[in-house]
Formats: sequence, C-alpha cells, structure tokens
Amino acid sequence: MKTSVPRPIERTALVTGGTGLLGPWLVHALLNQGYRKIFVLARAKGKTSAENRVSEALKFCRNGREIRGADKTVQVVCGDICEPNLGLSLQLRNDLLRQITDIFHTAARTDLNAPLNALRLPNVVGAENVFRLALHGSQLNGHTIRVHHVSSVTVAGNLQGWFSESQFSCSQRFHNAYEQTKFEAEQLALEYRNKGLNVAIYRPGIITGDSVRGTTSGFKVIYQPLRFLAHNLFNEWPAREDAPLSLVPVDKVAEALCLLSWVEYPLRGAWHLVNPEDTTLGKLIDVGIQVFGCHRPALIPAEHFNKSRFSLTQWRLIGPFVPYLNYRVRFSSSYTKEVLNKAGFKWPKMDSGMLGKLYRYCGNSGFIRPRSIVPARKTFSSIFGRTR
Repeated sequence: MKTSVPRPIERTALVTGGTGLLGPWLVHALLNQGYRKIFVLARAKGKTSAENRVSEALKFCRNGREIRGADKTVQVVCGDICEPNLGLSLQLRNDLLRQITDIFHTAARTDLNAPLNALRLPNVVGAENVFRLALHGSQLNGHTIRVHHVSSVTVAGNLQGWFSESQFSCSQRFHNAYEQTKFEAEQLALEYRNKGLNVAIYRPGIITGDSVRGTTSGFKVIYQPLRFLAHNLFNEWPAREDAPLSLVPVDKVAEALCLLSWVEYPLRGAWHLVNPEDTTLGKLIDVGIQVFGCHRPALIPAEHFNKSRFSLTQWRLIGPFVPYLNYRVRFSSSYTKEVLNKAGFKWPKMDSGMLGKLYRYCGNSGFIRPRSIVPARKTFSSIFGRTR
C-alpha cells in the first residue's frame, strides 16, 4: 500500500459544515495545500445569508482578516445535508459534480444530550445524502469523487483498552445518541465502499482551540467541565484522575486531514487523528488550577460515586460529560502517524503552555468569567443560566 502524499495537478473540493467547528479551518488548510477551488456548503440562518455566515466563520480563523483571493477560490453554496441532493437544484448539483474531485463531510450535530431522533437526520441521513451524491457523480461523469468523512473517536463507545484504525463494530455500547449516530454513519460509509465509493474515514480526538491562539467557536466536551472547575461548582467529580484524553487543536486536525486527503490509496480502516501523547484528566485539572486559581475537586471514579450527593440540576450539568471524565479507551494510530510523519506533520505537545493558552482564551472570550467578577455566592443559574 502506498503511503506517499502525491500532489495531483488540480483538485476541487466541496466542504460541508462550512460554519461549524472544523469546517472553516479545513477551508484554510485546503487553500494552503494546493486545492484549486473550494465550494462551501452552508445554510442561511434567519436573516443571515449562507455567504455571510461562511465569510464570518473564515475571518474568525484569521483573527478578523479576509482571505486574499477568496472571491476566486472559495464559493459558497446554499444547501442542506439533511435534504436529498443536499437541497441543490438539478442544474447546480450536476454543475458541482462535474467540477469537484473531493467532498469533505464535516457537518454534524454534536450535542451530547440530544435525543436519538434529533441526531439521526443530520448525522446519519445527512451522511448518506453526501455518499449517495458522490457515488452518483462518480458514475455520471466518469471521474472518481473521493469522500472524506469526518467521524469521531467516540465511536469506540464503552470499550476499554486500545481501539485500532481497523476496528469498527466490536459489540460496543454507546454513552449517548451522538456516539451512536456517528457509529451508524461509519457503517454507512463501509456499505458505500462496497458499492464502489472511494470514501476515507477520519476519527479526530477531542478537538480544542487552535494551536496558535487557543481560539474556538465551540465550547464543548472538555470546556464545560473546565467551567465547572474554574467556578468551584463541584467539590467532588465523578471522574478518574488517570482518564486518558487525546486533545487535538482544530487547526492541526484540519492540516492533518488535508494532508491525508492526498494519499492515493487510503487505508481500508479509518485514519485516527489523535495525539500520540494522551493528556490525563488530572493534568488538565492541575493546569486549570494554576490558570484560574480555583480549588481542586476530589476525583471519585463514576462506579464508586454516590449520585445522591448531587441535585437533579447538578446531574443535568455534569452528567453528559461523565463518560469522558472516566475514559478507559486509548486510540492507536500507527499507520496514520507513519503517513503524517512522512509529510512532515507533528502534533503539538499538550503541555502546560498549550493548555494554558486554551484556558486563557476561555476567559478572554467571556466563556469563563474572571474570578474577580464572579459573585461571591455563586449559583448555577447565575453562571450557566437556565438549565434544560
């Protein structure tokens, strides 16, 4: 199997999720890595057009600066992955299929506490709409359209030990509907491979802010527990000190994904976009204490934690994150690492300097209020607002 990263003369991409957490960073990476033209699929929202939403998302990645030449290389397409043919007219669909060589499917709904029926449409049906479109285009125009499907390491569910790039269905159970729908989308990807679709699967670890400034447009997964920590909301956490967490900056995920997209023959398993050096939950907490000057909660493994010590409101807050605060699965990435190393790519170390950068952005952005302005008598509603 070839592991080189060739550079064809011209590649044209369609990116879904152009206003999401990863999509805008991926557009920048594709431009930097030689893609000739990039179509970005997005929806209008309220009175804000798809074009304006994408423009603002792209500027966010560049600290408010426009992309030079973006008017020629980036074109916004108003559509919706939840609709057949992505909600495009027949003429626009066929025009796109004649041009694009690659589809990067990053769009998904990532709510950890959303019900299954709310997530299946965007995460499973949406993925199949993309796969079906690409397969139709490959058959219609006689040139292969490659799909780069962004999944998640959370498809490992409740497994323990090592989860490899070649593993898919291992009788795992899932902690939430998000994990289950990402798994179901992977199963669809495998089905479409058997139908002849060239589809690569990418499983990022826990995506954080970027490696340069720590900026993020989505405060999820580790960020909410960090908020609990900074404001001393819980004296005890249902968590494991040694829980391994693979943290990957969003800009580096986009760069790695883009580099791997040039591989002529991708592996039959999945690319694991994970940091070879895991960070433990204990380390995340220790750095948080240094940055925010907060108290260290007692960490008690979930299986030994007395749930009656928390109110219903407290469990609503921390409950969705408990599986990840007690993680016991690690992700091998030997083949992915080999290919990325040959391309000169390295994951940054998640040391105290990098973590501090991510944490300080939380304060600079207002996600975590400086301690000096936090009311002396903190309540859940004053810090988080109403809970669902």
